Amino acid sequence: MNRKNSIVSSQPPPGTRDFLPGETQLIDSTANILLEEFSKWGYDKVITPSIDYLDVFLMSSEAAELFKVADISTGEMLSFRSDFTPQIGRLSSALKNSITLPYKFSYSGPVLRNFDPVLGKPREIWQVGAELVGPECPESDAELIIMGIESLKRLNIKDFSVDIGNVEFFRGIVSDIEAPLKKRIEEFILRKDSSGLHNFLEGVSLPLDKKEAINELPFIFGKKSVIKKAWKMACNEASQNALDNLERIVSYIKSYNLEKYITIDLGEIRGLNYYTGTIFECFAPHVGYEIFGGGRYNNLIGMFGENRAGAGFAVNLDILCKYTGTSAYGYNDKDYLIFNKSADKKLESELIIFLRKKGRTAESNFMNYGYLDAVKYMEENNIKNIIYIDEKKILLKNINTGKEKNFKNVPDIKKYLEDN
Repeated sequence: MNRKNSIVSSQPPPGTRDFLPGETQLIDSTANILLEEFSKWGYDKVITPSIDYLDVFLMSSEAAELFKVADISTGEMLSFRSDFTPQIGRLSSALKNSITLPYKFSYSGPVLRNFDPVLGKPREIWQVGAELVGPECPESDAELIIMGIESLKRLNIKDFSVDIGNVEFFRGIVSDIEAPLKKRIEEFILRKDSSGLHNFLEGVSLPLDKKEAINELPFIFGKKSVIKKAWKMACNEASQNALDNLERIVSYIKSYNLEKYITIDLGEIRGLNYYTGTIFECFAPHVGYEIFGGGRYNNLIGMFGENRAGAGFAVNLDILCKYTGTSAYGYNDKDYLIFNKSADKKLESELIIFLRKKGRTAESNFMNYGYLDAVKYMEENNIKNIIYIDEKKILLKNINTGKEKNFKNVPDIKKYLEDN
C-alpha cells in the first residue's frame, strides 16, 4: 500500500467508540458522583497502569479475551488492562505490612477485552468500581451492595434491582458429583436452560432427591422468602453456610431500609471459577446488561503471595449513562459566547477576563460565521448567552428566553453584568 495516497479510516476499531463532548461530560460527571459517594464510605481512588503482566489478568479473563503485547526490553508478555480487580489484588499484596487493613480502594477508567466484534459486545468498557480487602464477614459484602444502591439513588435512579446469590450454595449441592457431570450441570444452569437440565438429569444416575434439588436451582429466585425453600435443599455444611451468610447480608441491608431493592438468586453461578461466595448483579428494566456487578474473591490475592480476603464490584458507566440519559442530572450549561465582528479584539479579551473572574464560562468563536450560525453553535454546545460585538453596538442576548439588551461600550455591559 502506498501510504502517501492511502486514507486512514475515520472510524475507531470495531467494539470501541468515540465520545462527543456531551457524552463525555455525562460519563465524567457520573464517574465523579460515584467516586464521591464511594469516598464517603472510606473508599479512596487509586490509579493502576493501563498495561500489566499477562499473568495478572489471566486470573479473571480467558487468554483469548486479552489484548497482548510483548515487552521489547524483556520479552515478557504484557496485556492491556481487562479488569481492575486483579490489579487491586496485586497492589494489595505489594502493600503487605505497610498500611493497616482493611484496604478500601476505588478506581475509574477503561478496560479492554478482545471480544469478537461480531458478538456485538463492546471491547472497551468504562468502569468505576470499589474493592474491599481484609474483612471476610457477610456484612462487608452487604456494605458493597448498599454502597452500589446508594450510588444509584444519588443519581436519581429509582427503578432497579440487585440480585444476590452465593456460588457456595451450588458448590455444596453438587459437591459429591463427579467432575464431568458437574460441568454439564453448570452449563445448563449458566444458560438458564431449565428444560434442558431436566432432560439431561433424566438420563443420568443420581439419587432422586439430588435430581430434584438440582432441577430446582434455576427457580430459586425472588424475595427473601425463597431462602426458606433453599434451606430444604441445603444438604451439607457448604450450602448451609452459604444460606447463613445470605441471611446475614439481607439482614444488614434491611438495617439500612434498602431491602426493597434486592432479590435473591441462588440459581446464578456466574464466575464460578473466580468468585468464592457472595455474588451480585444490578439490573434495570429494558436494559440487557448489568449496571453493576461483583462479589467475593477470597483466593485471588493469594496468587501474589500471602492471601487476604477480598470483595468488590464495578459499575458499567456506558450502560449506566445510556439508561439514565441526560435528564437524570443534565449537562452543565455554559454561560457566554463572545462573538466579536469588530476590528477591536481587545474588547473581546477584556470581556472574557471579566466574566471568568466572576466564575462564568466564556469563550470566543473564530469561525467566519454569521449571527444565525453562531446561535446554532450555541444551541449544540449548551451556551446560554451571546455577547455580539460589532462597530456600532454590543448586544447581550439569552437565546433560550429571547431576552436581549444593547450597550454602547464595554464598561456599560460590565456594569450591567456586575449588577445582575
